[in-house]
Amino acid sequence: MNRSSRSSSKFSSFFVSAGISALLSCSFAWGLGSPVEARGGMQNPTSPPQVSRAVINGQEYSVCTMVVHSSPDKIWNIIADYDNLHKVFKQMKKATVLENKGKVKMVQHVVAPSGPVGTYTYVVKVTESAPHRMEWKRVSGAFKDVQGFWKLEPLDGGRTTRVTYASHVDGGFLIPSALVKRQCRIDMPIVVSNLANRAENQIQIAGKPQSNM
Repeated sequence: MNRSSRSSSKFSSFFVSAGISALLSCSFAWGLGSPVEARGGMQNPTSPPQVSRAVINGQEYSVCTMVVHSSPDKIWNIIADYDNLHKVFKQMKKATVLENKGKVKMVQHVVAPSGPVGTYTYVVKVTESAPHRMEWKRVSGAFKDVQGFWKLEPLDGGRTTRVTYASHVDGGFLIPSALVKRQCRIDMPIVVSNLANRAENQIQIAGKPQSNM
């Protein structure tokens, strides 16, 4: 059994991310932008974020939405500061930019889902549309497919932001979709709440945020 198979078989309680990330890895999945057919609506801004299911371009996504009392620009500076994502999102152990072509980047994510399920590494192609949308798609590493997006919609004249984090993960035949959905319900609200806490408290991350090209 190769290393990838061993990692997949021990992944009994599954995480999705981001990515930023995923991560932190929130995608209009490559050219989306079309309306979603969703079950479950947006929550009251004062309620804890919940996870709903949505069909986007034929793929089923987990979607988490929250109103954050910070501007899209400030939130963007957090999610686009790849070197420091691990300081914001506890599931993200490390994010490394492998290739930078301005609005398109190749980023390696090292993630550790909630619970004793191990650490997983994969590479995503990230497309930035600052400061309103960030999309990503797996190109190699753990999992069969990973796609996602962050969407930042200004409210109240730009003083607050409706943040949407969405993720689609296919773990392959070794990781049942029911486990994927379960881990999304656990981890995605934590990811969005971590982002809101950082943005609303205006805590500066050590290091200079990457410029948006």
